[in-house]
Amino acid sequence: MRLLALLTRLALKFSTLVGENRALLQFVLGALALALGFWGWSIKEPVHDWSGWLNNFFRTLQLITLHFPTEFNGDIPWPLQVARLLVPLIAVSATFHILLGGVTRPLRLALLPHMRDHVVLIGEAQLAQAALIRLAEGERQTVALAQAFDAARRDTLEGLGLTVLEADPKQPATFKALNLQQAGALFVAGADDLENINLALLAVRALDKRPSDQPPLALAVKIDREDLACELAAALDGIARRHGVRYHRLCPDRDGLRIELARFAPVFTKPDRAVASHVLILGLQGRWEQAFGQILVASQDHPARRPNITLALSAGERAAFETWRAARPDLPLIADVRCLDFPSPDDEAGKIVAACGAPHLAVVLLDGADAIAAALALRRSSAFAAAATPVLVRQSREDFLLSALRDTETSDRNHKNLVAFSGPVRFESVARVLDRAGDESAMALHAHYLEGGARLRPGSTAALAAWDDLPENLREANRASADHMAILFASEGLTLADAAGLERVVNDSLALDRLARVEHRRWMADRIERGWRFGETRDNARLIHPSLKPYETLSDTEQEKDRRTVRVLAKLAAEPPLAGRSNRNG
Repeated sequence: MRLLALLTRLALKFSTLVGENRALLQFVLGALALALGFWGWSIKEPVHDWSGWLNNFFRTLQLITLHFPTEFNGDIPWPLQVARLLVPLIAVSATFHILLGGVTRPLRLALLPHMRDHVVLIGEAQLAQAALIRLAEGERQTVALAQAFDAARRDTLEGLGLTVLEADPKQPATFKALNLQQAGALFVAGADDLENINLALLAVRALDKRPSDQPPLALAVKIDREDLACELAAALDGIARRHGVRYHRLCPDRDGLRIELARFAPVFTKPDRAVASHVLILGLQGRWEQAFGQILVASQDHPARRPNITLALSAGERAAFETWRAARPDLPLIADVRCLDFPSPDDEAGKIVAACGAPHLAVVLLDGADAIAAALALRRSSAFAAAATPVLVRQSREDFLLSALRDTETSDRNHKNLVAFSGPVRFESVARVLDRAGDESAMALHAHYLEGGARLRPGSTAALAAWDDLPENLREANRASADHMAILFASEGLTLADAAGLERVVNDSLALDRLARVEHRRWMADRIERGWRFGETRDNARLIHPSLKPYETLSDTEQEKDRRTVRVLAKLAAEPPLAGRSNRNG
């Protein structure tokens, strides 16, 4: 069976190679056949005048168009023999991937019941092409499931090396055919949130108890709506655990923005750390609340200055934002927020720049062509002085334009740092589910919590579980805290690679106090964005917390909690696997 699987993998790789280079192979073989054919006929029928050249040319065309002459007398010159051999090879190369697919497709499906640790994709069209390629290149076999694939899409997926199964995903028998008992991961990534959840629950219920020697099946479900994900997090996690499954949430908007903020948060782009960060947001389309929350937290990088956040909005977007802001009366504690009309008149934009400086980061929360047009217009306009400002652009489809523009130099326009952050599920999100890649900081933070931090800040018993047994919402909380580590220490001009600098600042009372203030601002931003507000008595049900107030008004005990958190983060940054990392934007 192993030999059969190896031969299948080699055949798939060869098929992929031929498929990717089919046009080049056809051109090379055709040119070689034409040259050898004309040479061979020149040997067979020596040329004495122009009519001889013309006759040999037509004979060669007959050869290339598969009209093989038969009136040979005597030996056939070897160039002509080779040319005759190449002609059918050209025809074979044109249909090789089809012929090979007809052989390997049944073989792939026959191997499904014997696969181990494989990856199953439902809704593969919602994964970025780079993610599909990386999955195909990995050691795990990957299966794409859908009720039907069009021929071109099926050829593309099989050309990448994926196994394609056409079956109704709503039937329990389909999941049994996928051999989920032995699978490593199941990604449910369709375009509709509710459909994804329903399919995920069908898969879980169709899954018999996994063998005791098997790790839990990683179940990744694409849920764009933040409110739906939050309301169902505990239920989905509980259902998954009862069936030996580990639940993960996929959210391209949120995950993509997080990845880019690790490079382009204002503290990494502003030339002077002493000034307040300034973020410009254009539009509020899609699931803008979660994007705004991430931006709000990532811009907390100064111990005393609140970030400036400027929103250029349409009338409808402004009304939605004002409703959101009214439910968060403590927002002025962590940000100065200004709203402008979109598009903004130059004089209004100029006033904002005069008061807050040029933006250190711009985020376009529109979509499609509107988002691209707004990003390019921002580069062209001098009103916001954003000619070189990094611009993160929301795109619901896979981006090719902005990545191409970044490599194109023009005399009057700077297209650098125009980055799409949403679109299909990126490979980074896939790798986090499969191999925990990207979760190193969060895992280290949680490990410290288990070792001693839980005694200092007691929480729910669920938080005392190991990382793989931790509910997804608590894993996400650790990620959010870990993501801010680089921003926190960058506020003092340090990177996570600067072990000596980290040790110095935590032993400097003034620097430690500044970092504690930044950490408290991050904590407040996270709570306020999620709807918490200040109150004298803590009430978790009503989202009220007495510590939602400026750092200087906290008790000594509360301030010491923030200082202790900074010391812990500095210690974690200096230890493997985080030691030596640099998070500055290159």
